[in-house]
Amino acid sequence: MVNILLQNITDINTLEKAALELARQIMEKVIEKLEEELFKNKDKNLEVVRFLERTISTKVGNIKLRRRLYKDQKTGKSVILLDKKLGLKKKKRVSGEYLKLLVILASKMSYRQVEEVLAEAGFPHLSHTTIFNEVRDFGKRESERLKHEKEEVFTGGKILKGEEKEIPLLFIEADGIMVGSQEEGGKKLEIKLGLIHEGWEYTSPAKKRKRLKEPQIVAGVYGKADDFYEELIHQISKKYNLENTLVVLNGDGASWIQKTSKEYFENIIVQLDRYHIKRDIGLYFGREVADDLCRVLAEGRKQVFLDTLESLICMGETAENREKRRKIIKHFKKYEEHLLDYRYRIPTELRNKELHGMGAAEGYVDKNVARRMKNQGMNWSKKGAEAMARILMLKHNKELKERLGDQYYTIKNPVRKIKYMFKKVDRDWSKWLQAKIPAINGPDSGKDWVKAIRGLATI
Repeated sequence: MVNILLQNITDINTLEKAALELARQIMEKVIEKLEEELFKNKDKNLEVVRFLERTISTKVGNIKLRRRLYKDQKTGKSVILLDKKLGLKKKKRVSGEYLKLLVILASKMSYRQVEEVLAEAGFPHLSHTTIFNEVRDFGKRESERLKHEKEEVFTGGKILKGEEKEIPLLFIEADGIMVGSQEEGGKKLEIKLGLIHEGWEYTSPAKKRKRLKEPQIVAGVYGKADDFYEELIHQISKKYNLENTLVVLNGDGASWIQKTSKEYFENIIVQLDRYHIKRDIGLYFGREVADDLCRVLAEGRKQVFLDTLESLICMGETAENREKRRKIIKHFKKYEEHLLDYRYRIPTELRNKELHGMGAAEGYVDKNVARRMKNQGMNWSKKGAEAMARILMLKHNKELKERLGDQYYTIKNPVRKIKYMFKKVDRDWSKWLQAKIPAINGPDSGKDWVKAIRGLATI
């Protein structure tokens, strides 16, 4: 087998393809042997019903499996011993390692683009529909896991044993992004995003560049604001003890940010986002007025800010414009205590820290969600949007690779399994492998690629 694969190699690309094909064939042989050993050592109550075929896509190629379906004569239950031994899940088309590649690529580009990239790179072909299903199933399961963890805390009373880190100030920025929906009626879906950080730190001695310190995000499609805040607090509680911490929350004028947040944090300062204040004034009062009044507000002169806006209502050119001005001012008065910058409202002893204006959520929404989920006007189902939001959340928080390595998503190494079975019956399975691949002890036995294959027998 090896000689046939290698005899026509003329360049490194051909060698790589031959090596991959060789690895694929070896894996099929190993799995085939494992299936036979399982059959020989099966429980006497198991009776073979029929053979079933299945193909698993891996990074080395498509692995074709032919395995036995058994029926337990005592219980009447059906079982596929090979699937159970390798941890193969129902309806799964890809191996755990290949799934990692699919999810990471899908977090950066559309499913059709992932299909094209895989084809160009020479990986086993998967349709964009299959890629979507595999990635969505991963995101869906992770979303359910996060919700379950949250419910254990808020409903079951589970106590988290995190780092219990104590800090004087914790910053939260909340925002929402609307994405296209596939639902009937065309109503858009909102992705809620919460950005958590400890403040700012400089990236150069000259203090010309700064970045957020310990940033984390929470993102998803939430039915209610309560669901968002419960998960936000759960995420915070994994790391922080807020007993002696002042929380500063910045966000736009949505009630789920300005109002509901106070129900979940005992010690909190809520702030209307500066960007949204300036944008709203600019829309109906003009850019020059917006620039001037935002400077006034930045100086802490809140009443002057409000009085000036009210005096400008009558100067609106149309009745519609004047009505819009009244609504904006009414909104500002509703959240009047949220107008002043948080730096005027925190205790004096905290003002000597390196503090800056807030408003990073917009950039994080764009960087972590919008670029992927609003690209070229794409539309999402609710489940698809939720799954992708969770994947993007895990990716930003540097938890994605760890989650993809979870045992649930991996296919157990058949080499290890068959080696163990041969040991149980006091046989050396490496002799079987050598018999199937004579090159292991042939004239090429000293070459690196043969050593790698031989190593397969001793994993």
